[in-house]
Amino acid sequence: MNSTKNHKKNILDVTSYPPLAYGVIYLANILMFSLIYAFIFANDFKDISIGYIQSLYFSVVTVTTLGFGDLTPRLDAASLLLVVTAQVVLGIITIGLFLNSISHKLSERKDIAQKELEEEAEKSTLKKLLTILRPAVVSYMEILSETYKVTTTRVTGDFVKLVPENLFSQDYYDQISRQDFFSNETRYGEGVILWGDFIDQENSKFSSQIDDYLNKFATSLPIDLVELLVYLKGHQFLYHCRQAKNMIQLEMTQGFNIPHINMLTIEHSSVEVPEKPHSIRDFHEKLLKLITLLDANTTGERIIMTVDLRPGVTAPSIGSAIADIVKFGPFEQQNN
Repeated sequence: MNSTKNHKKNILDVTSYPPLAYGVIYLANILMFSLIYAFIFANDFKDISIGYIQSLYFSVVTVTTLGFGDLTPRLDAASLLLVVTAQVVLGIITIGLFLNSISHKLSERKDIAQKELEEEAEKSTLKKLLTILRPAVVSYMEILSETYKVTTTRVTGDFVKLVPENLFSQDYYDQISRQDFFSNETRYGEGVILWGDFIDQENSKFSSQIDDYLNKFATSLPIDLVELLVYLKGHQFLYHCRQAKNMIQLEMTQGFNIPHINMLTIEHSSVEVPEKPHSIRDFHEKLLKLITLLDANTTGERIIMTVDLRPGVTAPSIGSAIADIVKFGPFEQQNN
């Protein structure tokens, strides 16, 4: 219904036609009035009775306002004089509309060209800004690679390259949900720093890098990208390990004997609880959206996860931070 109304509106708006339409109208003016002169007013000219060729000639001379004077209407032929006047007026109006349409068409082309230049400049700027952001994401992917390593039992004896869009699945979410933040083995060796402290350190680093990036470039970025980065840097997934650290501090200061509970257990797919959170899935889906944007707008190899699955070669060890799914709080179901 709306498209029909818009179509009718365009037909009635005589100023909205393309230049070709006015050319057709101008030609129709000549042909139509030549027929009128030939068949209605053939005997209303001085000293001659005109045929169709003469009427066509007179119509052209009249509409173009050349006025050679070789064919002249009789002054007492009032009807003919009114028709001549009408043709001249219609011709002038059509020419005016034609020139106006040409002007609009040139203006539109100029606007389109300007818009294309601006869009190209925006794309170029975006590519440069995303190139600046890329190292922070690549660095964080290394942390996710280590997270995969310490929560898997897979041993290949080699480096494995994992594509994020293929890896980020329910099985992956289930796997990393069983991180043992109390494991004492990290890339720095055994007994140097707890896995939870290491992850908290790296998560904070990633969040700070995004924050610094936004402080410098937020005004030059698309609003949807700014929203995505703000969402990622403050995401709950980045702060799960702090809960585990707080438990340790409580145990040390208060002397409570607190079980080393896996703080991501609640999100394990097999743990059915009311209003179960999905911060693991949500964070990785948003991160994948950012990775896809970076891959599409920056040069170099696509961003992937490279996992060292060689046993005993580099710390941390494969599967060194796998925790059990533990019952806690009001939640009764578990998966072993």
